[in-house]
Amino acid sequence: MTPITATTFPAEFDSSWLGFGGVHGGLAVASMLHAASTETTATPVAVTAHLTRPVEPGPVSVQVEVEHGGRTPSVRASIPESACALIRLTRDTGAASWPAGASDLCTVDPEHVSPLEIPVDFVPFSQYIDIRPINEARPFAGGADPEFEVWIRLLSSIEFSPEERAAVLLDALPPALFATLDTLVAIPTVEFSAYFPPVSTSRPPANDVHPRVEEEWHHLRHRTVWATDGLCVDESELRTSTGHLAGQARQLRRILTP
Repeated sequence: MTPITATTFPAEFDSSWLGFGGVHGGLAVASMLHAASTETTATPVAVTAHLTRPVEPGPVSVQVEVEHGGRTPSVRASIPESACALIRLTRDTGAASWPAGASDLCTVDPEHVSPLEIPVDFVPFSQYIDIRPINEARPFAGGADPEFEVWIRLLSSIEFSPEERAAVLLDALPPALFATLDTLVAIPTVEFSAYFPPVSTSRPPANDVHPRVEEEWHHLRHRTVWATDGLCVDESELRTSTGHLAGQARQLRRILTP
């Protein structure tokens, strides 16, 4: 058996992407997706990431090991001492067979909705996202339902693939339990799993080397599906502005009750 060899990809996280207690988790996952896709020249369709310690800003080395090749490569990627991920990719996406069409979305025009203001000095990476709430839920408003429904877009000069963009946006909202609380409680993610349907997203032309500062709007529904005194699971569904599924995610979180 040929031994598995690791390839190292350099990356650097700017401090402006800090979230709660470290670099934004979606960006960390996106960096591992990027390394895996570069190594295999395949398209990511699934990722399960374990976030063991906060990712600090600055230069890092993303390590990639190809555990299985073929049409659906399996890759293990890691940011040493902070995160590791098992990533499945595909070389043959095939034609779309289900669903037959796009889903109907909220008809509220995001341009006519006031943005959700998140202090940049509190959550620095909030400067890169534009959130327009659709339902009544707001962080720390003491509401009844742990669910956010929003229009959202990225405001960043970083070039993301559709899957990398989806990873960032799927982790962009705060824990959905925040909608039911009236004071801050730390609820960090310890596991992030996501799926990216490759047939429902369009890629930029190969010769498009100029990053777009303002990305298109996406519809994001983010809710807590169960919670205990110490753990909870959030699930998210991300759709393009035309109603096509762009990604789904589940996050296992710890609740650090004071």
